[in-house]
Amino acid sequence: MKIAFLHTRNEFTTELFRELKTALNDHELVSWEAGSPAPADDIEILLSSGEVGREHLLHQPKLALIQTTSTGYETVDIDTATELGIWVSYAPSDLTGNATSVAEFAVLLILGASRSLGEILRSEGDSQIKPRTPRALNGKTVCIVGLGSIGIQIIDRLRPFGVLFLATDEHPEKAPADVVAFRAEQLHTAVADADYVVVCARASKENVNLIDAKTIKEMKRGAMLINIARGTLVDEKELATALKSGHLSAVGLDVLKDEPLTLANPLMSFPQALITPHIAAFTDLMLAGTVTYVDGVIRGLSAGRLPASLLNRPAKPKHRFDSNEGSIATVKNYSQAIT
Repeated sequence: MKIAFLHTRNEFTTELFRELKTALNDHELVSWEAGSPAPADDIEILLSSGEVGREHLLHQPKLALIQTTSTGYETVDIDTATELGIWVSYAPSDLTGNATSVAEFAVLLILGASRSLGEILRSEGDSQIKPRTPRALNGKTVCIVGLGSIGIQIIDRLRPFGVLFLATDEHPEKAPADVVAFRAEQLHTAVADADYVVVCARASKENVNLIDAKTIKEMKRGAMLINIARGTLVDEKELATALKSGHLSAVGLDVLKDEPLTLANPLMSFPQALITPHIAAFTDLMLAGTVTYVDGVIRGLSAGRLPASLLNRPAKPKHRFDSNEGSIATVKNYSQAIT
């Protein structure tokens, strides 16, 4: 099969491409860097680690499947893919090591913000910076915004610290017994009593700036915000205002609206802002797990099996997966593609 990996070049995608190249050595895998022309017009499978817009899809008549290399898929134009008969699949975080890796990093950011790590590190080179009094986690309240695989794993890792848990989710009834859970639309109520608000919700067009001025205002003075989900979920201008006024005492951010991270971002001027360049998921565990998952999806397609992680059901898919030939074959109706 002709497979392309659409990505922005960084340490993670470079290593991922190298590992995918080894695992998929019986296929033709080519690199497609974001912003560059398509390396071919006969791509059959597109592996994505970033934005996949309509313009990427219109001139790929053989494209059968878009497979993301992460749990996020908000940057994929699923509507266009469905319109063009292209399947879209994602990489579930609980199956790739993503959830474990990000949950560990979330704890790191929570501890770093609590212990004034950002200020302490900067004060080594600037005597004008006076770190806040470090805060212990024991007895504090943590609100998890989004009880997906990552949110649940964060809770599992924080229990030994003796914290209390609040949460918001579309299905609060599924929350662990020790978590006081609210419906997603009750966010303002949930954050009001939290010392830490940890954003784990999946990004979508509907929840841009989920953490806005009103939400931040409802948080108690001195609270801390941690975001390990997506930068679009937080209004960064309001976040900067809250840090400047002292309403929020610190933040821990692995994601921003504009990435890669630059010193021009106003949030970088705050010593109490602990900011990392979207690296929470990047571990050996996640790298190996992602390669294994993607390899399994592609092997399944060669055997005529569509992945269980599909996000759409095109009414008129352009292709089916022929287990006899191990290649992608054109079909004329939907029922052929799923039998």
